[in-house]
Amino acid sequence: MKRLLLIVSCFFVLHAQSQSKLDSNKNRVKYINIYGEDANVAIGKILVNTGTKTGLFILKVIQAKNAANNYTTTFYFGNKDTVAVSYVKIYMHFTKPINVITPSFSAAFNTVKGVADDHLSYIFKATRLNRDPGSVVVISFTIKSREKIVTEISGADGVLQ
Repeated sequence: MKRLLLIVSCFFVLHAQSQSKLDSNKNRVKYINIYGEDANVAIGKILVNTGTKTGLFILKVIQAKNAANNYTTTFYFGNKDTVAVSYVKIYMHFTKPINVITPSFSAAFNTVKGVADDHLSYIFKATRLNRDPGSVVVISFTIKSREKIVTEISGADGVLQ
């Protein structure tokens, strides 16, 4: 009887160890660089948690400098589905302080958005985001800054080609 109890307890210990290794492998983070239209200069980086699927992808990024030497960077997020996207949480961290960030979306429910006091990070949360009919864009962010920024983004699954 003692042997049986010992064998069963060893099995549970081995099972618990293998389960924790599986869980840690599921939640790996990979980095994907985002390039502008010239495909040479990195504008940002996406941190993708491979264990969590968000349903949002970067569709397009535009970064331009205006006559007053200010930069405008616009990120377009979306997918090829036709349904609303649920439980959106996008976090952005900037290499230089930004002036303002403006999200643009069709309709959102229970949103939280805000720029940090140091103007180096931004968070956007929504329980559901609807899209305009016939559009693949779910949400876009227009960021204005005095200097060229590189943005680190979490909350997207990658770049949609």
